[in-house]
Amino acid sequence: MFENQAAVESLAQLLADTRRGDTPIDAPAPALLPADASAAYAVQLRTLDLLGETIAAWKVGAKKPSDLPNCAPIPASVVSDAGGALALDDFFRPGLELEIAFRLARDIKPGNYNERAAMMFVGETLATIEITDSRFASKGLDSRFTLADLQNNGALVIGSGRDYDASLNYLTPKLRFSLDGTDITPAHTGNTGGDPRALLTWLVNHNGKRGITMRAGAIITCGSYVGMLPASSKGELRGTIDGIGEVAVTLK
Repeated sequence: MFENQAAVESLAQLLADTRRGDTPIDAPAPALLPADASAAYAVQLRTLDLLGETIAAWKVGAKKPSDLPNCAPIPASVVSDAGGALALDDFFRPGLELEIAFRLARDIKPGNYNERAAMMFVGETLATIEITDSRFASKGLDSRFTLADLQNNGALVIGSGRDYDASLNYLTPKLRFSLDGTDITPAHTGNTGGDPRALLTWLVNHNGKRGITMRAGAIITCGSYVGMLPASSKGELRGTIDGIGEVAVTLK
């Protein structure tokens, strides 16, 4: 099991090599399974170190509001502004998500913050698209492998937004998601983790306990409002979240 730094290094090296290559991990050795979430979070940061990456964004989410959230750093190389293109062949198992995100206006140093204090560091609310992916070919793996693998992040596309406004509908905003002109918005939408501001607050305090300063300009994306939809075809992927903004990227 994951009991020492050598084990963290082994899984991080495997994940880093896979991100550089074009073949997913067929089946990870049981000995590589992180012992707990703390070990998986250590693998995340070490993977970015091995890749020489800086952190441009964070993702945080939960299956339901009462669950303990999970999070991951997002490397700068996979964060882009709306209007560009992404090649589906660059991903192993791409999924499509429409999310609300926040941009930090100031550094957040480690500390203990309530939601009101945490949101004072936020400058903008944004519409984003996350392309999910997995470095593992096998489905149904232990969630600790998923967590170590940057919680299945493949890419993040940053759309338009507005200055943070506490009065917006963050729980059930009206939205539309389309691919190549076809509406793919699910019948039921909403963030399974609840209010994204509560998720951001958890992330700030979680990172603070780890001694991590979250930098001004960083994007915090807080979970999908459409679930995870398979990337079934190429074309323009476009999302609109009423009152916040829109985001689009061409899948080629």
